[in-house]
Amino acid sequence: MSDRRFSPKCAQSGQRAVALATVPRYETQFAHDGRSYAVTVPGLVAPVCGNCGQGVIDDAADLEIGTAFRRAAGLLTPDEMLAHRRRLRLTQSDLADALGICVSTLCRWETGAQIQQRSLDRFLRIFFQLPAVRDFLAARDVPDSREPDSRRLIGTTAV
Repeated sequence: MSDRRFSPKCAQSGQRAVALATVPRYETQFAHDGRSYAVTVPGLVAPVCGNCGQGVIDDAADLEIGTAFRRAAGLLTPDEMLAHRRRLRLTQSDLADALGICVSTLCRWETGAQIQQRSLDRFLRIFFQLPAVRDFLAARDVPDSREPDSRRLIGTTAV
């Protein structure tokens, strides 16, 4: 924990009294995908002002809170996504291409910087668990975006 960076100066008291402390029970609310979630993190280690008790959420605490939220919402955690991707021996680029998302989006999911939507979480789970889905996506015929696709033309009935 010594590599955690935060300001020792409290924004509320103005004193240089902020240090890591264990918050016995941290509770918060998350709104995600049109739903609200109560999230509790027992034993959260976070910077706290020894003078006024004001807490600060640094990057490490934010990751821990995000992981607790994902568990409460039933979403894959960054570590779980990474483990599944590695189990399948896929690079971030490979998985992003298969899912039709940007590599930067997948990177943010795997680092915990962004929380995936519930629908994409379900798609990830299906992709990770079902080889037939991976095979289907790998074999799909994706038209070159530079070539006209008759199925996109207005008034056509191509299937």
